Amino acid sequence: MSAAWAQAPTITGFRCPADCHVSRTGLIRVKSNSLPGRTLRRHAGVCLASAYKAPSSAPSATELDLLEDFTNVVPDTALMASGEEGVPMKAGTSSCGVLRGILNNPADLLQYKTAVERALVYDKCANLFGAEKAACQLDKALVNVASLFASQVEGRVSTEVDARTAFDTEAILARGRQLVLEFEDAEVPPEKYLLRIPATWQGIQAAKVLEAEGVATHLILIYSFVQAAAAAQAGVSVISPNIGRIGDFYARNPGAIRNPRGPREDAGVVSKENPGVGLVQRIYNYVHKHGRGKTVVMASGVRTSAEAFELAGIDYMTVSPRVLKELRASATMSGYNDGLSGAASADEGLRRGLSPPKAQ
Repeated sequence: MSAAWAQAPTITGFRCPADCHVSRTGLIRVKSNSLPGRTLRRHAGVCLASAYKAPSSAPSATELDLLEDFTNVVPDTALMASGEEGVPMKAGTSSCGVLRGILNNPADLLQYKTAVERALVYDKCANLFGAEKAACQLDKALVNVASLFASQVEGRVSTEVDARTAFDTEAILARGRQLVLEFEDAEVPPEKYLLRIPATWQGIQAAKVLEAEGVATHLILIYSFVQAAAAAQAGVSVISPNIGRIGDFYARNPGAIRNPRGPREDAGVVSKENPGVGLVQRIYNYVHKHGRGKTVVMASGVRTSAEAFELAGIDYMTVSPRVLKELRASATMSGYNDGLSGAASADEGLRRGLSPPKAQ
């Protein structure tokens, strides 16, 4: 799902050609899918030969720049059109919620509304009736919208398998395979989409079968370590524990123990433990220590910058538009040099808490 990047040594103050990118923190990234590994050093040299940029004219990095050195940050927005301006969309979602949003905002999203309306007159659904016809039209609408998104995002579009099938393995497989056929008809390559499946036991078993058939899956609604471990063992492509909803549970149940290994809150101790962040950290470490090297972890429902910083290094995270705006507006001293001395730029880097070598 993620774009493959190779990292060259940190060099500040230079601009690279198209296949090289220097982040504001000075980290050179070379797109490894366009440059063979053996040419990495040579192309890093091309970066060095590019026009020099005086340290005093280089802006300092924002908190978002620092975070993106370690993690793919994805705006947690329901619709493509609601993404923050200037932020490249790394992934997209096509779900019933997205379709509802499209139909409720037809003036701003006419292209997507047309894609949904075309599904209602899809010829393959014409001779069906009742629930079967509705299912056919729903799947076609999801694929139509996902096909548009696929041409606009860097990565993949997570496309929903009807959630009403969540406790029926065979039904999930049937609907999932139908979505794959619709994507083939729309000429959307497999590397541009994932099938979005609830992480019930039946959903995990269906995902295991689909992955064996070469179909990438995205397991959602993960609120426990057991769900995540089972999904990773099944070889799914992406698992998404939801920090925000876990936090909502503890907010509604203040007497619940946040950390079984910590002090007992029912004894009057107030815990500062964030159960959602702790769960995601545990899942990440398990996946990268015991996984098959295929599964990536995408933390969803990240609602504060503090949660984002605690998860620096995770494969992907989705953050709310408010947090994204806050991170982009917060300048740091990293990469800044006032030009009055020959010393290296100030370094106020973000500590990477998660990484495959540290996984335990």
